Amino acid sequence: MDSFFHIQGAPAAPLAPFILIHAVSGFALPYLSLGPLSSSADPQHARPVYGLSCPIYESRSYHLPTSFTAVAREYVNRIREEIPHGPYILGGWSMGGMIAIKMVEILEKEGEEVLGVLLIDSTNPEGYPAFNDTRERDEVAEWTYKAYAGRSGLPGLEEMGCEEARVLSKEEDRDSGLGDEDDDEVDVMEYLPRMRKHIYNSLDLIAWAGEGGYMPNDIKSPVTLLKCTELATLPEAMSPGRKNAIQHRFQDERAGWTMEKLQSIPVDAQHDDLFDSQHVGKVTSILRGVLEVIN
Repeated sequence: MDSFFHIQGAPAAPLAPFILIHAVSGFALPYLSLGPLSSSADPQHARPVYGLSCPIYESRSYHLPTSFTAVAREYVNRIREEIPHGPYILGGWSMGGMIAIKMVEILEKEGEEVLGVLLIDSTNPEGYPAFNDTRERDEVAEWTYKAYAGRSGLPGLEEMGCEEARVLSKEEDRDSGLGDEDDDEVDVMEYLPRMRKHIYNSLDLIAWAGEGGYMPNDIKSPVTLLKCTELATLPEAMSPGRKNAIQHRFQDERAGWTMEKLQSIPVDAQHDDLFDSQHVGKVTSILRGVLEVIN
């Protein structure tokens, strides 16, 4: 599976491309459910929209990064292989928004123009408490994995089972090391174990970011935050301190982001349901409206 892929619109259209970064699962596939994000009646002038998945699903030799800055650097390089220069519009759901903000920092430092950033219920990870211990981290990771795997529709779910007991070590989380390295292409039957690996690593990145490993600088680009109005039930294994931090961020209409040029738009949905059929139309409508104003 190519990590960078076309979702909709005309690549040659005279509008800045909108690039959506994956959430904690590592897959950008949920963005395929979005409706048209351009109001142009001429398909040749419809805004190009792309998704960016983690390369762990593209290459067996890929090694997961150890910081948001490293992820952002890799992804900026990947985008510029396909679209060398801006202007760009970036966005992402959940963790995808955290990555997008770091990408904007890099692009702006390199003199590229980013017309806007669209955060889809994405929270600033700075200030989040670390996991109390490895057990909490592992149980939250497994809870997250089961939630994503169960609704992914990926093959192999029955064969490997969501109830697999073995927990990956931190070293294994960051070492792709699955399958035959002589054949670098990832088979679709490997996607689920790779999703688990990605989720474990992502929770570590977010935990480290909360302890000062993120530190977002001010960016020039205007930011729009689509903010869910309903908080889902949190996993029982999560510590009270972590639950309190999440509830505090939820109550903040800016979700902890400090940049001056930020508008927050409420969405009556829970975080994990945003791309389900009952809510994706509303998400599409909001994104389309914001994009029309940007360019």
